[in-house]
Order: sequence, then C-alpha cells, then structure tokens
Amino acid sequence: MNDKKDQAGQPPKSEIPPSLKRYLWRIAIFMTAYMAILLGGLSLKNSANPPEGLFAYALAIATALPICGVFWTVFRLLVEMEDEYQRFLVAKQIMIATAVTLCAATLWQYLNVYDLMTEGPEWLGVIWLVMFGLAGGIVRWRP
Repeated sequence: MNDKKDQAGQPPKSEIPPSLKRYLWRIAIFMTAYMAILLGGLSLKNSANPPEGLFAYALAIATALPICGVFWTVFRLLVEMEDEYQRFLVAKQIMIATAVTLCAATLWQYLNVYDLMTEGPEWLGVIWLVMFGLAGGIVRWRP
C-alpha cells in the first residue's frame, strides 16, 4: 500500500491522468460542435425554406463529422493511456459497445430481410456511444 504523505501529513490527492484530461477536452470540443451544428441544421431543416441539394448533403455530413471525432477521441484515449490495466478496461468497453451495436444492426437487417420490419435503427453511432458509456460500468463492476 502506498503510504506517501504530503508536507501536511495528508495522503496525496489523486490527479487526473494527462491522457484523460486530453480525452475530456476533445470530447467537450466535439460534442459542443455537434450540438451547435445539429441545432442549427435542424432549425434550417424545419424552416420555411429547408436546405436542398449540395447544401443539404454538406449539412448532413457536417453534423456527422463531430460524432466521427468522438469515435476518434475514444480510440485516441486507448492509444494514449498510461495505465495498461485501464487501457485493457477501455478496450473491453469498446468491444462490448461494438458487439451490442453490431447485434442491433444484424437483428434489424434480418427483420428487414423477412419483411417483418422496414424501419430500423437509424442512430447506430448513438447506440454505440450509449453502449460505450454503459459498458464502462459493466467492465468495472465488481460484485
């Protein structure tokens, strides 16, 4: 056990690792950009003169790019983490999130093949991000 104390005799405060600080900044930047683009884009889409043609495509792509940045941020965290055990847990989170998302897409695909369902999960990126968050608790849970 670590018995180090500071000058006042108190145990040292735990610091946020630099990789996690970078991760949090990147997430904040990409999610802020996403919300701004999404809200602006939806306002335009629901306006009296919704965007058409190339501008509509550009708006859709611009809305998706910050979410792609979030995925890059998650994978960058995996590369930059200093602690091997924590890196392993993040890798497990990524695998669980990916597996659940792929299962949802596969299930919808076969429901569609058998003409049982034509509408399906349109927000696969969001499903992955939600599952990544939930998987964090799952991989760290100790009964």
